[in-house]
Amino acid sequence: MDRFAVASLIFLLLSLTSLQAAETSPQQPLAENISLLDSTGEIHPLAAASPKQARVFVFVTGECPISRGYFPLLGRLDKQWNTPESKVSLRAVWADVTDTPAEIRQFAKEFSIDLPILVDRDGQLGQRFQTKFVPEAFVLDADGKLVYRGRIDDMYREIGRKRPEASENTLADAVAAVVAGLPVKAAVTEAVGCFYESYAPLEDEAAEVTYTRDVAPILYANCVTCHRDGEVGPFSLVTYEDAAKRARQIARVCQSRLMPPWKVAERHGEFEGQRTLTDKQIAVLKAWAATNRAQGDLADMPQLPKFPEGWYLGEPDLIVEMPAEFAVPADGRDLYQNFVIPIDVPEDKFVATVEFKPGAPSVVHHSLLYLDKNGAARMLDERTPEPGYGTFGGPGFLPTGSIGGWSPGKTPRKLPEGLGRLLGKGSDLVMQIHYHPSGKAEKDRSKVGIYFVDKPKQEAFALWTSSFMHDIKPGESDYRLKASYTLTEDVTMLSMIPHMHLLGQTMNVVAHLPDGTTRDLIHVPQWDFNWQDEYVFAEPFQLPKGTQIVSEASYDNSEENPSNPSSPPQRVTWGEETNDEMLYCFFLVTTEKKESIPPMVIDRLTREGIDRAAARLRLKLSSRK
Repeated sequence: MDRFAVASLIFLLLSLTSLQAAETSPQQPLAENISLLDSTGEIHPLAAASPKQARVFVFVTGECPISRGYFPLLGRLDKQWNTPESKVSLRAVWADVTDTPAEIRQFAKEFSIDLPILVDRDGQLGQRFQTKFVPEAFVLDADGKLVYRGRIDDMYREIGRKRPEASENTLADAVAAVVAGLPVKAAVTEAVGCFYESYAPLEDEAAEVTYTRDVAPILYANCVTCHRDGEVGPFSLVTYEDAAKRARQIARVCQSRLMPPWKVAERHGEFEGQRTLTDKQIAVLKAWAATNRAQGDLADMPQLPKFPEGWYLGEPDLIVEMPAEFAVPADGRDLYQNFVIPIDVPEDKFVATVEFKPGAPSVVHHSLLYLDKNGAARMLDERTPEPGYGTFGGPGFLPTGSIGGWSPGKTPRKLPEGLGRLLGKGSDLVMQIHYHPSGKAEKDRSKVGIYFVDKPKQEAFALWTSSFMHDIKPGESDYRLKASYTLTEDVTMLSMIPHMHLLGQTMNVVAHLPDGTTRDLIHVPQWDFNWQDEYVFAEPFQLPKGTQIVSEASYDNSEENPSNPSSPPQRVTWGEETNDEMLYCFFLVTTEKKESIPPMVIDRLTREGIDRAAARLRLKLSSRK
């Protein structure tokens, strides 16, 4: 057996031991009195019994995105429970032993937190409660008996899957039952968050798996693009300490393929900027997390990648910016806000690529850049008092074009020489941004740099498959739908953008060529609405006239789907809103016959308009039954 196999076996044994320990929760976590300081230096005696009928402890950190997202709610509970007349007390427990009280105070100031935060410097409180996750809530009754442990609410059904809003207030309901003298209906629920972690690094440099030799090369090649200071990752992964304190969580999100954020399978050829880990790389991360996280010989340390300062491709030809700052609240639903930006170009231009720069990286999740030459977006914008206007999914109108988009980790690359997307004179740029509240109120003013084609030769334009036949019954877990489009001319395929809403599970797109052969174009085995991207083929390829492009998608409208926006599930049909569904796959193409581009686009838009009108009529008639 090689060293990775041995380490993986150790990881399995340790995992089984961990699971066995988790089966028995402590009955009296504070049987022995203990006093802790909070981050401001105030002393908090913690005894077995208390005059309060319910004592609540919530383990938190300042870096776990799920933990940070709950601070506004904990602040509201603080004002409700931590009062002289209240029968309840609430304390947060800082679960990161590497943070100093000064760092915790600074975080509390930035996030407007008044809640008392106990500093568990030696992890003693975490050991007493046998904490597994962050955030994780615990409720003790007046006698100090543990009567509840688990989640705060059901906003998250699993890591990376956030509902539009919680359907139950799990912690608050448990506290209400204790205060009323009633048993808690569900004394144990599964908390969803980051692993509660502590570690003692090995001194032995001959460890089977080390950071410098085995782990750092993986993180540097796949993670630090986003996980470094000033970028969109919620924490840095540049140093040994950065990685060691999060080792189990890193292994967890990589094993589930939540990270790196790349959602397409590798059976269709290569895409530019692919971010995937091999099974062996994931085994290395798991083994390192399970074997005390040895640092290793510093001589084995790889060189940190060099990242350009400023614009990645140099100064853009044109820089456009949101017209005003947009205020992103500390918590609540994710937002999809569209900002209308007039583009002053004296003539039609062709765009080789764009580079997007988020103004508030902690809350900007991704952006899509649409074009509007008809003034439709301006009219939508005029109806709302805030900067831009909100939609869900699409931009709320039929775009006249697009110049690309951005998602974390995406590196701007120009289209092949002489090829560009049309930016027509008089167009507005509609910058749609997906905002993910982080627990801290932010203000964003993002901008985009546009690079024009020096000597345009060919135009890149969009075609697509779409269906509006959705009618998904409540509880249906494997609803399938197809959409197709037949090419009326030879085209060169450049990139693809799949699109569904929250019930989407998988999408597979195949080209059926006139000679009877097929070609896989893209396969998304685990659709995630939160990670939408444009997938650019590393080597463009031709598809002949008469090729039928078929998109097949599956949807899950059951209670088991953690992203289902409705609880209990409701009937779902096609539409633009959160609780509706869609099936689109856009593909960017070009053709040698420039004169055929307008007829192709007009034909596709005409079909789209007819299909949408038919869908609206069908839904209207079905609602009358």
